[in-house]
Amino acid sequence: MESQAASRPDGIAFSFLRDIKGDVFDDDLTYGQLRDSAQDIAEWLRVRGHGPGERALLVFSPGLEFTRAFFGCAYAGLIAVPAPPPGGSRASIERLDGILASARPAMIITDDRALPDVTEWLSERSDDHPPCVSIQRMEPAAGGGRRAPARSPDALAVLQFTSGSTSTPKGVEITHRNLLSNLNLIHAHVGAGEDLRGCGWLPLTHDMGLIGQFLYPLFVGGWCLMLPPLEFVRRPARWLALISEHGVTHTCTPNFAYELCARKVTDEQVAGLDLSRWRVALNGAEPLQAATMEAFAKRMSPAGFRLETFLPCYGLAEATLLVAGKLNGEPLVTTSVDAAQLAARRLVPGSPDDRAATLVSSGQVLRGNVLIVEPATGVPLGDRRVGEIWVSGECVARGYWEDEEATGESFGFRTSDGRGPFLRTGDLGARDGAELYVVGRIKDVIVVHGRNVYPHDLERAAQDQAGDLVFMSTAAFGLDGEHIVLIQEVRPPRGADAALAEGASRIRRELSRRAGTGKISIVFVRPGAVRKTTSGKVSRSAMRRLFTESGLTPVYQSLSGELSAGSTGR
Repeated sequence: MESQAASRPDGIAFSFLRDIKGDVFDDDLTYGQLRDSAQDIAEWLRVRGHGPGERALLVFSPGLEFTRAFFGCAYAGLIAVPAPPPGGSRASIERLDGILASARPAMIITDDRALPDVTEWLSERSDDHPPCVSIQRMEPAAGGGRRAPARSPDALAVLQFTSGSTSTPKGVEITHRNLLSNLNLIHAHVGAGEDLRGCGWLPLTHDMGLIGQFLYPLFVGGWCLMLPPLEFVRRPARWLALISEHGVTHTCTPNFAYELCARKVTDEQVAGLDLSRWRVALNGAEPLQAATMEAFAKRMSPAGFRLETFLPCYGLAEATLLVAGKLNGEPLVTTSVDAAQLAARRLVPGSPDDRAATLVSSGQVLRGNVLIVEPATGVPLGDRRVGEIWVSGECVARGYWEDEEATGESFGFRTSDGRGPFLRTGDLGARDGAELYVVGRIKDVIVVHGRNVYPHDLERAAQDQAGDLVFMSTAAFGLDGEHIVLIQEVRPPRGADAALAEGASRIRRELSRRAGTGKISIVFVRPGAVRKTTSGKVSRSAMRRLFTESGLTPVYQSLSGELSAGSTGR
């Protein structure tokens, strides 16, 4: 950022549009303004005794103030701890409480819009909480001067709390070296320059939003238009319209965003778009959905969008962000594999029929730092064998903040032949040469009669059985070692019972055929009931917990076996 500010101080780094129905940006921030503001914040912190090693909890409403605070912490040597603002669901409040307790920040930095909610949230916790200040009130001391940022590459830059898709969120210790290494890796795949024009709505509390959407455009000297996350969910077509209007070249979102656009954008809306300048559409959800990308590309092709614009990738917070990705401009790589052999953890070519599964490559591994390993023994596996993905190199974080047990469970592992240290990702995948295929999470795999059943396959199969029903998000998980439970969001039609009963029957037949078991329970819930992480991934562990603790309010359910003693009903 500093080099960009020195060479082009008047170049606009970020713009923000609070209401995406409008056409006028709420705020612009140049590279020079960002540098000067960050230095002022750093001086304010220094004058008050805050310095290297302390944590600052950054709790901001959507806007550009977060960017100033983040670099202000960097200049002062503080460790930034991005966190979501209070409000919303109980789960989001619990997540924020957990971050506060774990990080033990020296102070909380927020903005005027979020300050009342943050103050109320703190007052409900205890009187012994860190001081909280709005960034708009952080005026530097007169004559304080400005200094260069702290430059120790191995000092902590960020505590990036994981999204908690399979466990309690943990603070990943990311150093300045980790960030720089990962930004260079992203650049090797994306290859953008100062002509990068981004448009994103991801929260900056998530690794994809923080690094892919916020830091990478700064790294190459580009521009990014930021939007509030909820505005995209409400008006996905407007996001595409902004991409069209502003000649956006690069975006990064999870898979669900493209699926939402393909489903909700009308022919009339597509006719008014020009997406021909869109060069890179990063898709970071795992596992990737070929059907989603094909449907989006087909839907948007009249506007000039091309399938090869998609850049599938794989990563995780513990590796800073990116691990592998397609190279910009190259075609998508897919493979059709035998479903039964995939369940046995092998990628064996299969015919494109209902007994085959289509996998999308998450792209190429450029640095040779990814192994596929048998998780129980640490034995490296050959090409097209499914095992745990292990990662090494400068992108791998130091560990989890003040959690030796969790760090020991994921970091510092060596293979049976002594290679390492490696990060154990907990993800299942396979290599085929340089290509990496991600097939699921170890903790999410459902074992039925000795076969591995991947929940995302069941979720896709359930979506295909919607018929006249309107399905949204889906979560599938195993229970008690023999049952499969599928939670399906649905918008109930008038006279819903008969339609829902028939829909549940269709889903059960299809899932029974695929999983080889009749012990399948179907629960229909209203839209919004399926829990997701900050990046939009389904949190199956949370849904399992809600189901077992009777925390769901079904609109219809059909339970199987001992779960209901043979009963079916509301």
